[in-house]
Amino acid sequence: MNDELRSLGSARARGIALLLAVGVAGGAAGGAIDRWWMARSAGSQGEAVTAERGTEPASGASRRGLPRADQGPGSTEGVPDSLRAVKLTPQQVERLRALTARYQPAAESLMRSIRPRIMELNARMQQEAMCVLTPEQRSEWISWRKREGLDTGEATQMLELATSGRCPTAPKQ
Repeated sequence: MNDELRSLGSARARGIALLLAVGVAGGAAGGAIDRWWMARSAGSQGEAVTAERGTEPASGASRRGLPRADQGPGSTEGVPDSLRAVKLTPQQVERLRALTARYQPAAESLMRSIRPRIMELNARMQQEAMCVLTPEQRSEWISWRKREGLDTGEATQMLELATSGRCPTAPKQ
């Protein structure tokens, strides 16, 4: 009976470890995809990509997720994506463009103001996530980043807690 309980506990621990590893891998993949998408979007919209500030719009270019309000007649640019599936009259399109133009500066300002805090929070989460991995898993992760052509300096920052032995202790179950 005790062997069965020990076996069950071991399976549970492996399951939890696998779940955590999948979560970390998903987060890392999501971050990589987001960086790729931001760089791709920035290049197509004439934005400059910088490590410190993310993307900076060129004059007249929209930020990711915000519609542009400066397009010609017949275009759905300036109309929120969620409304593009609805057949709109030209007058409705113009009213929506005016709304977008009115709110866009405030939305962009808000995004610029909170982006550094979001980036800092994400960096801390990624550093702590690396503490969950074994040294072998961290090695595999670094190899994967190299194969994908991802920034190794960023990986070093993400591994800072784990490699310096300053990982926070895991909460007790």
